[in-house]
Amino acid sequence: MDPSNTIYCYLHIGGELVRDEHGNVEYIGGRQEGLSLERSMTYNDFVSRLCGKMNINIVGPTFSYTLPFDLYALQPLKNDEDLTNMFQFSDRFARVYICIASTVEDDETIENGGQRLNETIVGSNSPVPYSARDVDIIMQSRGFHQRCAESHVGSLESSRFESAILGSGHTFSTANDFRDAIYLMSVGGHFRYKFKRNCLKHMTVICVVEGCPWKVHTFRNEHNHSLEDVSVSEPAVRCNRATTMIDDVIRSNPDYLPRQICKDFRRQYGMQLNYCQAWNLKEKAKERIHGVPQCSYKLLPWLCTRLIETNPGTIAEYRCSDDGHFMQLFVALSVSIHGFQMGCRPIISIDSSHMSGPYKGALFSASSYDADDGMFPLAYGLFSSENYEDWLWFLEKLKMVIGEREVIIISDRHQGIIRSVSEVFGSENHAHCYRHIKENFSSFLTKLNSKGRKGKENALQMLDSIAYARLDCDYEVAVDTLRTFNHDLAKWVEKNNPQHWAMSKFKKMRWDKMTSNLAESFNSWLRHERHHNICVFFIEHMDKLGSLLVEHKNGLVKWNGCIGPKTEEKIALNIAKGENYITYLHLGSLMKVSNGKAFLEVDLMERTCTCKAWQMSGIPCDHACAAIRRMGFDVSDYVDDWYKYNLQEKIYSGSMRTLVTHDMPRIDEDGTVRDALGHTYPFLNPPTTKRPPGRPRKRRIESQFMSKKTVHCSRCNQPGHNRATCNNPLP
Repeated sequence: MDPSNTIYCYLHIGGELVRDEHGNVEYIGGRQEGLSLERSMTYNDFVSRLCGKMNINIVGPTFSYTLPFDLYALQPLKNDEDLTNMFQFSDRFARVYICIASTVEDDETIENGGQRLNETIVGSNSPVPYSARDVDIIMQSRGFHQRCAESHVGSLESSRFESAILGSGHTFSTANDFRDAIYLMSVGGHFRYKFKRNCLKHMTVICVVEGCPWKVHTFRNEHNHSLEDVSVSEPAVRCNRATTMIDDVIRSNPDYLPRQICKDFRRQYGMQLNYCQAWNLKEKAKERIHGVPQCSYKLLPWLCTRLIETNPGTIAEYRCSDDGHFMQLFVALSVSIHGFQMGCRPIISIDSSHMSGPYKGALFSASSYDADDGMFPLAYGLFSSENYEDWLWFLEKLKMVIGEREVIIISDRHQGIIRSVSEVFGSENHAHCYRHIKENFSSFLTKLNSKGRKGKENALQMLDSIAYARLDCDYEVAVDTLRTFNHDLAKWVEKNNPQHWAMSKFKKMRWDKMTSNLAESFNSWLRHERHHNICVFFIEHMDKLGSLLVEHKNGLVKWNGCIGPKTEEKIALNIAKGENYITYLHLGSLMKVSNGKAFLEVDLMERTCTCKAWQMSGIPCDHACAAIRRMGFDVSDYVDDWYKYNLQEKIYSGSMRTLVTHDMPRIDEDGTVRDALGHTYPFLNPPTTKRPPGRPRKRRIESQFMSKKTVHCSRCNQPGHNRATCNNPLP
């Protein structure tokens, strides 16, 4: 028999299904058997097999089963469809309960308090019997078991609850007493109800059957508050099984949407939640998993101290206001400092992104390149805002990490960044991100409305020629071409400091890095962690950094020689371009190369080319590749050492110990941070910034130059428009 096509059933008859004070369900007494069944069997075969196994008459008994996530809610088992559902919802095991209709003798025994029961289901009180005819009744009111679990009352204790509300003038001390009375009354009368109104002043309960005149109305006594202290009823939130399910889902899928929570609760528990209730339910689950955001700042000093103790050489510093509120945090792990000093190129990309936790704030980052152009996170900072003072403090701490080494900083043109970089690293070492320059140029071009869409595309191509021109003469030609096209555009280029973004004007080596895409990659790398509180982010960043470093170190096995795969790809492209170039040998190390348009001079000893591409990138250009291959040398030997295997190995030669939190201190009711031995620690209060109204943005604002999917018309199948705007005649 195929194991995947079988299921093992636990059969129960004549016992008690007991739920203790902790909500655990256990079957006590009676007879229990086990039976393996095929999932493809029919309901008639199922009944025959069970009755034969239990040695009971095939006529008379009714069957029920429980779901793995709802062990004290019996589901009917009457036909092939119910049997299919049981097999579908159960993995390898199923629990089946057999109920035989009680006889007159059994009923007399029950009235006398006897225990001759075919099946009982109980809460914390005494056992409550039920027979086969009650199964259908209880299944008509789905959700009663959840309410029963909260009120500790048997769900089928019927006649004694029909008068739970005596009529007009009946008073209740609390709102929960009123709700319990309504619930017990519905159990006794075998009907379902709903709250038509549930507010601070009064409550109205009606029957779910449309047109039914039954209604109960109650209001709050403003003199002694003896009638009601009314609050919104949220039975789904109070259900332990529901909260456990939510916690498990949030752990595995942080993007679990409130509208999906509403659908799952309606399908699994028969509960109708509105969007606000589902959102609150998700937020409470996040607090149970990650802790209360207000308390996370109190543990930040302890985390910084522990990080420095476990990873010597780490820099983890924070600042707070005079009244103890968090302001700034800077973290640079020792493994990142070691890797940067051992082999990363002296070029750092910095940027900021928004934190989307309860207190918002900004995440500052500094990243560099490894020997194969991979992202190497160097440091990060968390701030309550983003301004000049914050950037100055962050860059001063970054300067401590770098030391006296001269580095190039690439960033956007945020005024706080421009001022602080100029003071700490010098204006000549600041390269502006060309992508942001191009977007600003495009916005200015749109305002001019010059020569339509085609004219805008031509102007952007001219700007590219200006930015990527390596020679001063090529730069001047590109500017003159733009000036001829539009004088205002050329004037805009001259006013926006081309010495910080144009290749020919930037005098320092930047290895052809024209944009701050590396910092954007860092922000995307932590896009999920930025939604958590500060302590969770602190720990999760370490985990992700460790995984990234291990991944890059293991990537060394993919290197075929002394250079990495990305560098090999660039060299292969240059070799292919220079395949047909004509080379002329000269005395010494000089060679003349003709590309069909001009003659260029290549110096193999000095590793230079007239086009300056070799000097600016550190990788032989197409002219140099042609000359090197003409001499019979290996092109990879002429690549700068910044791209070599031995430096990549040194970059990832460090080690990092994980942050152990098993002895993390606890926060007392008075806000004191205290460990198990009674030692107290300094703590911080949350920042004074407030979260702005509205839903926080999770998707970044896309660049206008990002490639977008082309729209095709469903009417004429032509690109560029949709069906609503189609003017093409049908074929």
